[in-house]
Amino acid sequence: MKAPRSFCGRAREFAPFQANAMNQPLPVTVLAGLPGAGKTTLVNHLLGGSHADHAGPRIALVSGETDHVSNEIARLAARGNVDAIVVEARGHDDPQSVAENLVFDDDIAQLDTVVTVIDAQNFPRDYASTAMLGHDEEGERTVVETLVAQVEFCDVIVINKTDLIDKTALAKLRDILHALNPRAEIIGTQFGVVPSKEVVNTDRFDFDATSSAPGWLAMLNAEPGATLIAANESGIGGFVYRARRPFHPERLWSLLHQEWTGVLRSKGFFWLATRSDIGGSLSQAGGALRHGPAGVWWAAQDRNEWPTGDAELEAEIAADWFGDADDTSIGDRRQELAIIGTALDEAHWRSAFDACLLTDEEWSLGAQAWASFGDPFPSWEIDDHEDHEHGHDHGDECDCGAHGHDH
Repeated sequence: MKAPRSFCGRAREFAPFQANAMNQPLPVTVLAGLPGAGKTTLVNHLLGGSHADHAGPRIALVSGETDHVSNEIARLAARGNVDAIVVEARGHDDPQSVAENLVFDDDIAQLDTVVTVIDAQNFPRDYASTAMLGHDEEGERTVVETLVAQVEFCDVIVINKTDLIDKTALAKLRDILHALNPRAEIIGTQFGVVPSKEVVNTDRFDFDATSSAPGWLAMLNAEPGATLIAANESGIGGFVYRARRPFHPERLWSLLHQEWTGVLRSKGFFWLATRSDIGGSLSQAGGALRHGPAGVWWAAQDRNEWPTGDAELEAEIAADWFGDADDTSIGDRRQELAIIGTALDEAHWRSAFDACLLTDEEWSLGAQAWASFGDPFPSWEIDDHEDHEHGHDHGDECDCGAHGHDH
């Protein structure tokens, strides 16, 4: 295991802050991106050498195993000779995992900005790649899954190498990135040249806001009737598919194994007729699609297993999903999938998902008969983390029950 490395230098342009001089916690920027995206080039620009005529902030770079980075940050803070710290994540790192593992006292340092660097020229190639890049707690992850995780959990997206694509392609790339993360500031650049004020000491990071930034999550959480992602000049748009009837497992399985033309990103949860207790989680990015258990539906749990000590939450669950206090026939069981893509034929996709729902005749048979339907999906256990399961469950965000998992 390699120890973390740190380097110091001054930013090339003036930025009027010196956190340590004012006895303030050091702002920490996490820099993520796939291998070859240009993270190191951007870092070299930020450091800018250590010449005396550079009047910008004194920035320290830390890289290495995440577990040891926090100690290195504390050491640099104790020295008192830097104004900000940049943590360069490895190419296969999920920035959310990096952020969660950075532990230090708030009076020493604070996570200030998460930046993801994108290779403009190779983005289409990377988004189409299902090659394995690295692994996380849930197992191996593909290039596109890693790329999407980096885009969805960040405050600033730096599109590097913009000189290698034309204006139309750049505009489309911006639209795609905005659809994936509507909250992030998007900056275009060449050769990693970005003003330090755009990525250091921005005060943009807030864990709840950053982790809630993905476009699919904003779509699922939007009020009924709210404008979601309207198709723009690049043809990037999105919609949410909702239904209050279960899918037939065999028909959904068949749909999931067809070509998903035009779909860039889809995520949500679903209800299988054969599995009335556990909601399913679905996550697709490019050519990678995973599914697995999301959690136990509230309707499948005894009321004494509902959140205790939070009368407001219990009342909200009951009001949202139950017709009356004793009605658990359907409860919160439902289909809810956010779909983002280019030149999407929404009517086609709605029809395709509708065809997977139980017919009126199948519905009339009841849950006991549904249990005998053919079901090609792997068995689900709540603590199941096999490869068929996506690495990011919805947990509380999908309103599944208390036994769901956040990752």
